[in-house]
Amino acid sequence: MAEHALLRLLLELDEGRGVALARLAKRLDERVSVLLREGTALSAAVIGGAPGPGWVRLVCDDAGRWTAHLTPAGREAAQQLTPPP
Repeated sequence: MAEHALLRLLLELDEGRGVALARLAKRLDERVSVLLREGTALSAAVIGGAPGPGWVRLVCDDAGRWTAHLTPAGREAAQQLTPPP
């Protein structure tokens, strides 16, 4: 899955409350585990000694539900993407 598709969809759906990963997975026809990996790569997490861009913040609530939040930097990056064909 392309990171651009995730960023575009978050830009469309995230209205400040975040978006459930299950909802994103259904819309993108991906598994939640794939979105967790992709979201982690787009977050500020340090992977292999290098920090990510900090475009996405992943949150797990007490019930184990994951949500993705687009950060201000992520919103800016998503707005600069060209629309899909």
